[in-house]
Amino acid sequence: MVPPPMALPQESAESTLVADQASLQDGVAEATGNVRLERNGQALEAPFVRYNRESGRAQARDGMQYYRPGIYLTADNGDVQINDETGNFNAATYSIITNGGRGKAGTVTALGGGAYELTDADYTTCEGETKAWLLSADRIELDRESGRGEAFNSVMRFYGVPVFYTPYLNFPIDDKRHTGVLPPTFGSSSDSGFELAVPYYINIAPNYDATIVPRVLADRGLQLGGQFRYLHEHHRGEFDGEYLPSDNEYGDDRALFHFEHIGQLNEYVGVEANYTQVSDDEYFDDLSNDLASTSTSQLERAVRLTLADTGVRFTVLAQDFQTLDDLQDEDDDNFDRAFSNDPYRRLPQARLEMLSPSSPFRAGLNAEFTNFQRDDDIDATRSEVQPRLLWGVDQGGWYANSEASYRLTRYSLRGFDDAQNFTRADVGDDDVITRGIPQFNAETGLRFARTFNDGWVQTLEPRMQYLYTGYEDQSDIPVFDSGVADLHFDRLFSDNRFVGSDRIGDANQLTLGVSSRFIEPDSGRTVAKLDLGRVTGFRDLRVNLPNSGEVGYGDRGSDYVAGLELRPTDNISARTTVQYDPDDSRVNRAIASASYKTDGGYQLDLAYRRYRDYRPQREITVVGDTRQAQVVPGEYESLEQTAVGLRAPVTANLDVLGRWNYSLERSQNVETLAGFEYRPSCCWAGRVAWRRYVADDDGSFDTAIMFQFVLNGLGQFGDTVQSFVDDDVYDEDDRGRSSSSSFDTIRFP
Repeated sequence: MVPPPMALPQESAESTLVADQASLQDGVAEATGNVRLERNGQALEAPFVRYNRESGRAQARDGMQYYRPGIYLTADNGDVQINDETGNFNAATYSIITNGGRGKAGTVTALGGGAYELTDADYTTCEGETKAWLLSADRIELDRESGRGEAFNSVMRFYGVPVFYTPYLNFPIDDKRHTGVLPPTFGSSSDSGFELAVPYYINIAPNYDATIVPRVLADRGLQLGGQFRYLHEHHRGEFDGEYLPSDNEYGDDRALFHFEHIGQLNEYVGVEANYTQVSDDEYFDDLSNDLASTSTSQLERAVRLTLADTGVRFTVLAQDFQTLDDLQDEDDDNFDRAFSNDPYRRLPQARLEMLSPSSPFRAGLNAEFTNFQRDDDIDATRSEVQPRLLWGVDQGGWYANSEASYRLTRYSLRGFDDAQNFTRADVGDDDVITRGIPQFNAETGLRFARTFNDGWVQTLEPRMQYLYTGYEDQSDIPVFDSGVADLHFDRLFSDNRFVGSDRIGDANQLTLGVSSRFIEPDSGRTVAKLDLGRVTGFRDLRVNLPNSGEVGYGDRGSDYVAGLELRPTDNISARTTVQYDPDDSRVNRAIASASYKTDGGYQLDLAYRRYRDYRPQREITVVGDTRQAQVVPGEYESLEQTAVGLRAPVTANLDVLGRWNYSLERSQNVETLAGFEYRPSCCWAGRVAWRRYVADDDGSFDTAIMFQFVLNGLGQFGDTVQSFVDDDVYDEDDRGRSSSSSFDTIRFP
């Protein structure tokens, strides 16, 4: 808030008039010279003022200044009703104290209650004589109570050049949420041509709002989108939708619907729900310029109820998916179906977890029931019970714990007549498959710390785990929800080398690992952290997923896994994870990234990653408008990528930015981005970015140009360049990536 260039009045209901000369007759005062009138938080200054104390009318001429809370005016002359804060001002300039808005007007009419009407007026938030942007209008209405301004028959000028006309514009004059037209966004892409969207925001209530977004796509037509949001003490959620009738490029209607909700029914029960539906497989490829959206292969629909209390957790899940562009093997063989990106539905899944109160010995029980369904495929119910007995002690400098359990699983298979890809020969002769597997693990670790003379602290934390899991042939169990997890340091100490329950990996193994940290004394920052570990097996591993291309485990143990994190200063950070196969003397997985940031705004990001046997090799052929894919048995794709991100302040007002993501495996650009941000003053900024990226799951590219103009006091015009510019070069968590969810990902080809 900027104070006006005049002394602020005292809060008083009494009138105070100070002048060089004054006379009073019949309750009317005439004052000349340096006249100042104060009442009810208002102040008026002028060379001449006529003031009627009874009516509260003040007339000023020969140049005047007028202040009331929230606004400051100067004018040639004015007629003010001090009591009800109304009046008229001619040849005026004004300033809105709350947001720095200012301008000139032929006339200003104060309507009372903080409302003003301006004719032949302009509006800006820029200081100085030269206005970077200026809104000129036949009429402008300002309402401090609602916090909005309205302009009629207005022209936007940029450094004096007219750039935009609108018969009506609604804009904020404070920082609150208001109903009205939001600044339009515009850009261009090779898929849709020029794009223009004009959102209209509706502030329904403090905890409800909505936005309606008409969007013109030059090559496709008119799309209508909208969003409704709600917020309560224990619930929040939103509805989103888009509809594009008769897409000129696609030849049919296009639509999207999304709903999400999270809430708490009471202190014990929570609920989560989400639902997404699109009209066709190419919806995101054609109508989104976001790399993550164009990489989407499944849309989840799920409802989850969770009941939790001390020692008990019960969850019920109903889950379905819309699969986008599920490429199927033209030979319809079992191998391709196993690696389809069409997940099974869980209708429902119920899971119970119980654990007795904390003590050296605890008893627990995990139980699960899941009903799996998938079109044209074998269906099943899976019931599982796992009683557990745990023991543990932690003495600070050392700890030890152990667990013994028995996992009993029952599959009831059905739908053989409808399954196109399975026969009874694939799963044996029985409709019912049972599995009973004992398991025992024991873990212990030490915690050492030493302090150097200069105050630095080094920790050393060796840990050891023995794991025994009984072997049972599980090759006749179809794969419903299981996959191979990426191997990292913490994963070495898990009780199953697979994710999901369709495969329980046999084990008779010892895991050894060690972690060490170096801690700076002044800041307490961990400057360096090193992890190293490996699983050593005492027998050959026998359980595996069918043709999964699993990497990380050999016949007698796992790869070596090493991780290093560095933070030598507040401005520099780096991390790397390496997975090394000692049997074949090769690196199966490597991730490395480094970031350098300065207080002056410079930022440089470098990254590299490599996965061997990332997903099954597929040959895709196009016949007419139909794409067919065939998985090549025994062949797998690898992934190897580099990425560079840069932001640099070339001058005090200009930043350049760029990002380059390149696939070494395919010798192909994944994403190239270049742009700049220009901030010549505090009242506006401009951003422009050019982006070429993989936009379809067949590897085709899209090119987009995005513009964004931020006008302080009006909002921002153009696509949100910042939304994708600020992302890390590799902004994702590699841990827990299952094969079932990564085979059809093209984000990192």
